[in-house]
Amino acid sequence: MRIRDDLEGVVFVAGVVLAAGDSVPDGVTVGDHLTVKEQTSGTARKPRGRASASRASSDD
Repeated sequence: MRIRDDLEGVVFVAGVVLAAGDSVPDGVTVGDHLTVKEQTSGTARKPRGRASASRASSDD
């Protein structure tokens, strides 16, 4: 388990300072709203989003 990548600031818990993307050490309890489950290799998802439409070039 690790701290969400979009966390702004740090979390201070059980004498440990954790920032965005940090792994939560064994034995440290952090709320689910602050964490994401780590994905095992080979299961990483592609980021979602809208594909931007290409714009026509102009010679003006």
